[in-house]
Amino acid sequence: MAPSHSSKPAHPDRDGHRLARLAREAIGEALGGAAAERLEPAGFDGPGATFVTLTLDGELRGCVGSPLPRPSLVEGAMDHARAAAFQDRRFDPLRREELSRLAVEVSVLSPLRPLACANEEELLKQLHPGVDGLALDDGGGMATFLPQVWNDLPDSRAFLSALKRKAGWPAGFWPPRLRAWAYTVEAWRDEPRPAVPRGPEAAGFRYPARHWHRPADGRLRCEVCPHGCALREGQRGRCLVRQRTGDRMVLAAYGRTSGFGVDPIEKKPLYHFLPGSTVLSFGTVGCNLSCRFCQNWGLSHARDLGRLRERATPKAVAASARRLGCRSVAFTYNEPAIFLEYVSDVAEACHAEGLATMAVTAGYLEDAARRDFFTHLDAVNVDLKAFSEDFYRRIVGGSLQPVLDTLRYLVHETDVWTEITTLLIPGLNDSDREIIQLSEWIADDLGGTVPLHFSAFHPDHQMLDRPATPLATLRRARTLAQAAGLRHVYTGNVRDPEGEATFCPGCGRAVIRREGYRVVDLRLGGKGTCDHCGTQIAGAFTPVGTAAHFTA
Repeated sequence: MAPSHSSKPAHPDRDGHRLARLAREAIGEALGGAAAERLEPAGFDGPGATFVTLTLDGELRGCVGSPLPRPSLVEGAMDHARAAAFQDRRFDPLRREELSRLAVEVSVLSPLRPLACANEEELLKQLHPGVDGLALDDGGGMATFLPQVWNDLPDSRAFLSALKRKAGWPAGFWPPRLRAWAYTVEAWRDEPRPAVPRGPEAAGFRYPARHWHRPADGRLRCEVCPHGCALREGQRGRCLVRQRTGDRMVLAAYGRTSGFGVDPIEKKPLYHFLPGSTVLSFGTVGCNLSCRFCQNWGLSHARDLGRLRERATPKAVAASARRLGCRSVAFTYNEPAIFLEYVSDVAEACHAEGLATMAVTAGYLEDAARRDFFTHLDAVNVDLKAFSEDFYRRIVGGSLQPVLDTLRYLVHETDVWTEITTLLIPGLNDSDREIIQLSEWIADDLGGTVPLHFSAFHPDHQMLDRPATPLATLRRARTLAQAAGLRHVYTGNVRDPEGEATFCPGCGRAVIRREGYRVVDLRLGGKGTCDHCGTQIAGAFTPVGTAAHFTA
């Protein structure tokens, strides 16, 4: 039977990235580091068989495991990680200074599939090169090769001969009571974080990516977003910047930007986060969606990494924001989730400088990557592009449900200040029915204090035939959303003093008035209370690092 080449992981609910990280933490704990944080990775409850492979600077440093399941898959992976680091007799025990350069790969094995074979020829006919692992037992012990070994031994006969040598058998020997099994693996790799190069060599830099695994078909599958791009050597994902290089996934956009700008925070738009402050905005190139109306398509739909002309280390970005007097840094211009490794390092450098971080995102993410990405942010504006699966499929090139999952996660499971923007496109997503459905979902599922921005469409990219959104449409949408129970609804990309102002839900007076992106009147107390009646306004109004979030 031919192997399956599914476009999705065999177990999409598994948080393999967390499992690989836990294996690394087990090694670190054995070296005297902090105790491994026993946050159980999703999808790995119960028994299972694992192998852990360690590589140091690209060379094998240890590999230990068993094709036989342990009562706890997670405990087994941690034990095998420690054994690979300290008990693999081919290598000296791992030293503390090597840990930061160590890559840790956890392979989770499928149940063993018995192979009936009286000789080598029968066995070879049943093997799927590049897919199957193979285990042999002559009664004196089991020998096995993981499917990854096919990368070095692509010929079936050479693969089998090498495994027989590993078992200590002569080349022509065939044990009379041999038992054989095949299996497949899913593998996840936790890469070391290298120093970011500077100077001319940075142009070709490829940073180890997170959130990918190796399914049974030999490709590497990205797990950042629901597209699940399965890549062969040299291929890039749909987003452009995540690429397979050899036996790993890399981020080609790390430490490189398409440009910087200093903006009012209101331009993101964020109306309830440090109002009146400035933000250092930057992005890279690429996107994991293909919106036909994209108003930044020159960067989002770029197919050439040559647009990344400026080099910027995380510390350099934070230092620039501080020097320019900004209170925050924004990941924007293109979808930041596709370069989440760069985002996390820049955010860490910003927080060390007392700066806040925020992102403008479509929220189209898988769960593990979602949790990784938003962990490092203080505020976010999520583009909820419509409230229709058909719109997302035909116009955006994605699906609605992952975005709704992102919004629920942000509001109910994090402290990230969250606002929402919906671009209203005439005739596509601006009907009363859809606006009411969208607004009622926000009110019921997220809460009435989440700010919603209705933004005006202008003809661009592949929608030059559509008219711009009338101001009357935006005002009608605002009225419908308010009737659905939303307290803070705004109009954007137009001049509309009423739709740009923030009103107190207690007394109804304006507490923030804006002209365009400029705050012209601020009537809030130090902790975000209305100057007129003292009602708490939902938002994040105090400096980063203090108790900033209010959801009254």
